[in-house]
Amino acid sequence: MPLDTARLHLRRPVEQDADAIISIAGDWEVARRLARVPHPYTYVDVRFFFNHVVPNEPTWAILWRQTSRLIGMMGLAPAQDGRSAELGYYIAREHWGRGVATEAALAITRVGFESFGYRKLTSGYHMDNPASGRVLAKLGFAIVGTSNRPCLAEGKDKSSVRVEWVPRIQPQCSREYAMVEGGGIEGLFGEEK
Repeated sequence: MPLDTARLHLRRPVEQDADAIISIAGDWEVARRLARVPHPYTYVDVRFFFNHVVPNEPTWAILWRQTSRLIGMMGLAPAQDGRSAELGYYIAREHWGRGVATEAALAITRVGFESFGYRKLTSGYHMDNPASGRVLAKLGFAIVGTSNRPCLAEGKDKSSVRVEWVPRIQPQCSREYAMVEGGGIEGLFGEEK
């Protein structure tokens, strides 16, 4: 399901994205903040992503609309109960601090609740990645505990924070989330400055 926001186009990853995915996920500063991404990230890893993750988990390539350049990846990994999913994402380092993760996640979490019918979304972040914690808090996720989560890039478990978001009521369409033809969402942040 393709989605559009004020600055981003979100679509299913395609084979032509492989080099950009390897470049972003292969950046040590990106990989060390993630649970499921090894380092170095190679063509073998991107093949696994296309063969096993993309077909089984709703996954979106994040493109900067002005350039159509791939700048990240975001997905919802469904839980076995079928009623919840885990939000995961990574953004190219040159786009950190620009609100990209928040903007993309607003659209994707809305789809998770409204289109996929999830009752709860979960996520987590390593304690040495507080920026991800701020993104998740802005979205409405609340801390539910701590744990050790794997970090394939570092080859060890790391202290992490678990978060979840259970909406009190099902979200309704509003001015900030105007549904557009084709299932996209526009106007999340108004005009770009």
